[in-house]
Amino acid sequence: MSSQDSADGRHTDTLKTILALHAIALDGMAEGLCVLDGELRVVLFNRKLTEMLDLPKGSVQIGAPLKAILAQVSERASDGAVHGGEMWRDLAHMFTQREAFHVDRRNANGALAKLDFQPVTGGGWVATCTLAKEQPIEREAPLDAWRRIFVNSSRGVCMFDADKRLVLYNDRYLELFGFNSDQVRPGMSYRDILALASEIGIHPDVTVERLAAMQCSAFAREPTTQQLSLCDGRTIAVAVRPAGRDGWIAECEDVTANVRHERALHERNQLLDATLEHMAHGLCAYDENLRLIVVNRRYLDMYGLTEADARPGTAMLDLMTQSVARGVHRPGITAEQMYHDFKQRLIDNKEPVLHRILADGRIIAVRHQPMANGGWVGTYEDITERHQAEEHIAHMARHDALTELPNRLLFHEKMADGLVRVESTGESMALMCLDLDNFKGINDSLGHPIGDKLLQKIAQRLCGKLANVDTLARLGGDEFAILHPMKSLQDAEDLARTLVAAASEPVVIDGQEIATGISIGLAVAPANGKTSDHLMKCADLALYQAKYQGRSTYRFFEPAMDVRLQVRRALETDLRRALGAGEFQLAYQPQINLSTNELIGFEALLRWTHPERGPVSPAEFIPIAEETGLIIPIGQWVLRQACTEAARWPAGMKIAVNLSPVQFRGRGLLATVTQTLAAASLPADRLELEITEAVLLEQNESNIGTLHQLRALGTRIAMDDFGTGYSSLSYLRKFPFDKIKIDRSFVFDSIAGQQGEAIIRTIAELGSTLGITTTAEGIETADQLQLVRRAGCTEGQGYLIGRPCTGAQALEFIARTDRSAAAA
Repeated sequence: MSSQDSADGRHTDTLKTILALHAIALDGMAEGLCVLDGELRVVLFNRKLTEMLDLPKGSVQIGAPLKAILAQVSERASDGAVHGGEMWRDLAHMFTQREAFHVDRRNANGALAKLDFQPVTGGGWVATCTLAKEQPIEREAPLDAWRRIFVNSSRGVCMFDADKRLVLYNDRYLELFGFNSDQVRPGMSYRDILALASEIGIHPDVTVERLAAMQCSAFAREPTTQQLSLCDGRTIAVAVRPAGRDGWIAECEDVTANVRHERALHERNQLLDATLEHMAHGLCAYDENLRLIVVNRRYLDMYGLTEADARPGTAMLDLMTQSVARGVHRPGITAEQMYHDFKQRLIDNKEPVLHRILADGRIIAVRHQPMANGGWVGTYEDITERHQAEEHIAHMARHDALTELPNRLLFHEKMADGLVRVESTGESMALMCLDLDNFKGINDSLGHPIGDKLLQKIAQRLCGKLANVDTLARLGGDEFAILHPMKSLQDAEDLARTLVAAASEPVVIDGQEIATGISIGLAVAPANGKTSDHLMKCADLALYQAKYQGRSTYRFFEPAMDVRLQVRRALETDLRRALGAGEFQLAYQPQINLSTNELIGFEALLRWTHPERGPVSPAEFIPIAEETGLIIPIGQWVLRQACTEAARWPAGMKIAVNLSPVQFRGRGLLATVTQTLAAASLPADRLELEITEAVLLEQNESNIGTLHQLRALGTRIAMDDFGTGYSSLSYLRKFPFDKIKIDRSFVFDSIAGQQGEAIIRTIAELGSTLGITTTAEGIETADQLQLVRRAGCTEGQGYLIGRPCTGAQALEFIARTDRSAAAA
């Protein structure tokens, strides 16, 4: 259960408790109670009222007019009792005065019902009813009859003559007002009694005019009731009625408890009203006949209703009819359909919540709970924003935030559905795994914001080439995947070719043109597998093969790819133990000055002799070492061995060592070089560190900072394979290299009659202008040697000059070169 549902449950429980306490308080009252609205219709009543007025069961209903209820009085009135019509005429006049008043009514059973009416704000009235057991006064001996009942009466009773003077009273009368027998005596006027009470501090101070008004209102020609608030906090009700021409009879009763109870009830009602009106949810309560008892403003606003539409006693169906007529609900739904749906789902089936979608798109959650008396209380919550938020969260959980494509979770769900369809229909489905070529270099060199925009552009291009039945997802980073229900292998191949072509077109971002592409690996279900994991494995193998064979292409999975993968994994396992087993060796290839033919140093080349496979090509094991991170300890070993060997050579003879981009990521490269030079006692200027363009592509600024630190140490920095990258020239502006090594492909092309010689000459001239040494690699023939000299290259390296050799052979090569130089 969510926190929101818990809060809703507590809110509903609280509301039900308030309503239940409200009902208990009403039915538990000793008095009858009835609340009327401004049009004198019944808003609230309790069972005691109908009992005290001896009314037929069911004659009082919420919403019933008071006049209609009094009409039933005539049918049950006893002899001498006031008929309903007469009572209505009397009451109608009093209601217009908007002041509290009191009336008595004798029931058919002879009981005297005393009704007190109090006006309330908003134009309504609150009426309370009590029963009085009255002893008839014998006209022939009124004083004797009164004396018999005075002593035992629980009320204060007194009689006034025609001049409003006290004739007689009982002890209870004195007790109620705090008088003693010396203070109050027969013959005192009612006005004098009030003045005495004020004087001795029983009644608050009143003016002469107020005393006259109180006396005038008390002694009228018809029964009256006054409530006197005493200084000690008690409230005394004084009921005065004429006694023929002999005077008036007054009954006094301490109604403090009743007043406090009514005040508490009124406060509870106000609290309930405030609670209802300030609720965030709509609320309405119905009786057992689904007629309205109470409703709050929020409910009316939700459904476009007015207070006139929602009077107490209004049928639920009528409320629904009004809201449908105002266009609140979606077109096509009728009030009868809503009413039937409500009764069936919430009442009969007891569904905990019902959702209503309104015409303006709002979503209302309807919850109804039964009440003990057979009615229902309902809460109505606008959950539109929450529903939209939940939908957004659900969307985010299954979609990539950058491209809005399905993510790995949703893709696997769709792939599972697709495999079920393949199995049940016999159709085929292609799974394509693809990623961007050189994305890491683009991301690191141009920045992550550019990389993100590139991913968005490529995703849009790919989507534009797919059909509605296809699914494109971003699995993470620059990895994408596609599900394609295919008609044939040719169909899948055509799509793969189209996607590769679309991604190969340059992308312009923020005014900068970026060249990229994608490589795709394809696996087909059910031919290559029937499970998601197996298909993904096959597609990944095909993708690896596509990237291995040149990128910006596609490959279908073949079983032989799995064999090659197993071989690669075995090679990785052997590579991990090769360093400790002493299976690595270094070979040294000489480098010369092309102008003087002088030997200037050697390049250290790593070699691995496998105990079973024999020599393993660096092109085969170096990428594995870089992917696994093994290149770092291997690179440290190469550096130590090369510097130790070079320390045995004549002064000035240089040693060149290749550095992998991975070695720059560890942040310990500078310390490794420093410690290695110190341990070998090799001057720093005799060490030449060769890097490729990839070093500058990865973490550009950070790696350039490391290069500056290495150069400050005294080592020389050379760029290997110059001219093969797409931004080699730009790096010459970012870092002052000591040497650039022209890739062997240009030397080879120069003899083949292509543009190689012109490129070599251009690079050599650039190096001369910038003061950078240029080394031509791959010199294997005399013609190539003459060409690079003619082009202006500074140094040369290749099989014609010298093949890679062992450390001992390198010493012999140095000795031969020295002898040749001496003989010359």
